Formats: sequence, C-alpha cells, structure tokens
Amino acid sequence: MLKRILIVDDEQKLCEQLRRFFEAKGFQVYTSYDGTSALEVVRSTEVDVVLLDLRLPDQNGLDVLRSIKREYPGTGVIIITGHGDVDTAVNAIQMRADNFVLKPVNLQTLLTVVERVLESYQSQQEVLFLRGRQSEIRGQQVKQLLLPPDVMETVRLLAENPATNVLILGETGTGKGMVANAIHELGPRRDEQLVDLNCAGLAGNLLESELFGHEKGAFTDAKKAKRGLLEIAHRGTLFLDEVGDMALEVQAKLLKVIEERRFRRLGSTVYVDVDVRLMAATHVDLDKAVKAGTFRSDLYYRLSVMPLMLPPLRNRKGEIVPLCNLFLQEFGAKFSKPDLRCARETESMLEAYGWPGNVRELRNVLERAVLLCTGETVEPKHLPENMRTQARTRQFIEGVDYSLESVEAGHIRQILTLCENNRSRAAKLLGIHRTTLLSKISKYNLDD
Repeated sequence: MLKRILIVDDEQKLCEQLRRFFEAKGFQVYTSYDGTSALEVVRSTEVDVVLLDLRLPDQNGLDVLRSIKREYPGTGVIIITGHGDVDTAVNAIQMRADNFVLKPVNLQTLLTVVERVLESYQSQQEVLFLRGRQSEIRGQQVKQLLLPPDVMETVRLLAENPATNVLILGETGTGKGMVANAIHELGPRRDEQLVDLNCAGLAGNLLESELFGHEKGAFTDAKKAKRGLLEIAHRGTLFLDEVGDMALEVQAKLLKVIEERRFRRLGSTVYVDVDVRLMAATHVDLDKAVKAGTFRSDLYYRLSVMPLMLPPLRNRKGEIVPLCNLFLQEFGAKFSKPDLRCARETESMLEAYGWPGNVRELRNVLERAVLLCTGETVEPKHLPENMRTQARTRQFIEGVDYSLESVEAGHIRQILTLCENNRSRAAKLLGIHRTTLLSKISKYNLDD
C-alpha cells in the first residue's frame, strides 16, 4: 500500500520540492497552502502523516494540529518550523505532535523522521489489533464459564458502567479473575491496562508499597523510586484479588484513594491524581469479616455497590460436561490431540464428583487427562484415583433408597426368608402382632 502524506505550508516552492522528493520515495502526496484546505484533505482522505508548518496565512498551525489530533488521533503530525519558532514547536510536541524539523529542511533527515513516525503508528495499530484479539479471547473465556443467565447479565451491565466499583464473591476456583478480565475487556477501558494484585500473603508494608509505590529512601530497602500499581493502572482497571486478606491500615488508605481519586507515594509529599476503576474479589464472607472487625465496613460498602456472586460448580451440574468439552478443545489444540471426547462413564464420574476446587480444578483435571490420553477418548483411568473413588461412592449412595419404608420392607423380607415364610414365627421374631405383619406384607408387596 502507498504511504499517504499531506504537506501543509504556504511556501509553494517548498511544497513542490517536498512533493517530488516523497513521490520518488513511493509516497502518495497531497499538498495544502493553508489550514482550512489542510483540514478538508484530512477529513476526506485517509492520510498517514502530515507535515505541518506552524505559520499559515489563515490560522495558527497549533489550531490545525489540535483539530487533527482530536478528530484523527491515528494520524501522525510532524511540525516544520523555522529556528525562531523552536519554543512553539516544543509546545506542539506537548500537544501530541509526533516530532518537529527545522527549516531549511534536510530531505534525508525529514525522510528518516517520517519513516519513524509511520513505524510508530504501525506498531500502535498492531497493538490495537492484538488487544482486539485479546478482547475476543477474553470475551470467549467468560462464555466458557457457562454462568447462569442472571450472572451473565450482571457481567454485561458492569462492563457497560466503567465508573462502578465491582466486588466479585465466590469460592476459590469459581473464575473470579476470569470474570474480572471479561468485565474489563468488554468495557470502554479495554484499551488501557488491567493491573492485578493478589493481596493474600502480603504483609501490610509490602502491600502498601505495591499499591502506592515509594520514593528513594522511603524505607531501608528503597534503593530507588518505584511507581505503584495504582499509578500504573491510571485510566485502566486495578483488580485486587483476595481483598478480604488486606491489612486494616492499607484498607484505610485504599478507601481514601476511592474517595479522593489521589494518593501519595510512600515517602512523598506530592499527590498523584488517578482515574482507576477498582475491582476486587474474595472468597471470604465480608459480612462476617466486618462484624469481626477484620474488614472496614465503609470500604465494604464502597466496593459492594453491585456485588457479583459466582456459584460453585457443584451447584451447576448441568454445566460440567459442556465445560469439559470446552477444555478438551483447548488442551487438544495445545497438545496436538484434536477430536478428543469423554467416555460416557467418564462424564458420569465428572458429574458425580463434588469439585471443591470448582472450575479451576476441572480445568486442571482435564489438562492432566489430555496428557495421559493416547487415543481419542478420555477414559475413567485418565482421571485421578481419588476422583474415581469418590465418584463411585457417590454414585452408589445416590443409587440406593435409604427411606425408612425401604429399610423396613427389606428387614421384613429378610426375616420372612429366615423363617421360610412362616408368618407367625416371623411376627414373633419381629415383635409385632401377626395381623400387623400381614398388613405390612400387603403394603410392601411381599406376598411372593
């Protein structure tokens, strides 16, 4: 594809010189002698880069720059200016111009600058494409959770409201992190970072340093300044996993950030403003934690504007086999074992198992099974031994009638067999009247 360049300068001789040069280098070239016509070209043509003089006959070049960057942020702008306008050119860089070149123009230097700007924007497009692919993948991942319709509707609603704090609740392994990813990727902050931090096992001072960062010398081991995750997640999302394990002193500082949208690094007196969407997850019962004094009630209320509860896998029996098939596709592709399927007995065992580790445990079990499977069918022998034992025990228990009537009928049947169907003798052994026994024989259909 031809690279498209627009040259904007009121010096027509310079425009023609630059046109011939860039056409010889394989560019499609457009020229404009004032700001108004330049904006018309940008709005009607897909221009890759603009060479823009700051002194134009009809308007200030900075105003043209501002309009281009506001309307077409994917278009590169290089300022061409005289030595007397260097300060203005620097201001243009602060207004998101990509570079500037001084007059008189060295053509080879200008070509190098243009190519670098084009490479930069091409890389940005590739990043956006990859982010788009990641968004599709993560969107598929939340579908793979096969969540109940009401939960899925809440996920979509939260994604559409990026200012709302999110609290995701559920047992370990139910997919809280994956749902947080999906909410971020399906929302308008998808092009910014999702930064995650597991609060479990981090002492208060370490967690505080991770969140807020620190200045050099703020404490003994602070050899150099460090940006905190709040600062890194600016304009994006910060996901705090296992927030129920956060130390109380850090909870107080986090609450202040939520309320004021700013914070200070450890050892600093300067405030840093942040725009961050906060998502948190925990398997802890925060209501009990608040009552026990281990979690601040005000922070809990701030986080739980719209809580999202993920159900455990044991309560979603009908989704186990579909999830299993999705994981077989994933690991079959990963280990070059396509077209894998589960034997019916394997599916029955998976459905009978209690899944204390929820979706994460199911995924790990299927990855192991795919590695062990040498054919096209995952057999019970490919499942862990404890799972096979527990599943068989549960299947046996669930297949037996333990009702009182069933036990009584079985006991009477055994006594009648022992007494060779002598009902008077059987009644005596059972300690009941013969007419009572006859009534129960009729009730339980034991005449044979």
